[in-house]
Amino acid sequence: MKDSKDTFEEAIDDERIEMEQPREEEDVEYATSVKIAKRQAILSQFTEDQMSRYESFRRSTLSKSNMKTLIKSITGINSLKDDDPVVSVVRGIAKMFAGDLVETARIVMSKSNETGPIRPCHIRESYRRLKLQGKVPRRSVPRLFR
Repeated sequence: MKDSKDTFEEAIDDERIEMEQPREEEDVEYATSVKIAKRQAILSQFTEDQMSRYESFRRSTLSKSNMKTLIKSITGINSLKDDDPVVSVVRGIAKMFAGDLVETARIVMSKSNETGPIRPCHIRESYRRLKLQGKVPRRSVPRLFR
C-alpha cells in the first residue's frame, strides 16, 4: 500500500482547493446580494410612517457605558471594556427587544383603533404578549420582595 499520493492525485487536490476558494467568495457575494434584494423588497412596501420608524430604529443606539454598568450589576464582572464583544452583543439584543416591544405596542394600538404616540398601557400590554409568546426570558433567580 502506498502512503503518499501520486502527483496526479496531488494535482487534482490542488485544483479543487483553487476552485473552491473563488466559489466561497461568490457564495458570500450571492448571499449578500440576496439579502439586499430581500431588504429592498420589504422596504419598498413600507408606508411613510413605517419608514420613519424604521429609520429612527436604525439610527438609535444604546449607550455603551450604561450597558457596561448593567452587565456589571448582573454578572459581577468588573473588568469589562467599552469595546468588549459582550457589551456589543447585549446592546444588539436589547435594541432588538426594544424594537419588538414597540412593534407589538403598535399592533396593540391598531387593534384597539387608537392613533398617536405609544402610551405606557400599550407597552405593558406589549410586554405581556411577548411574555406569553416566550420572547421574554424567565428569571433564573426568584424575586425576594414583590
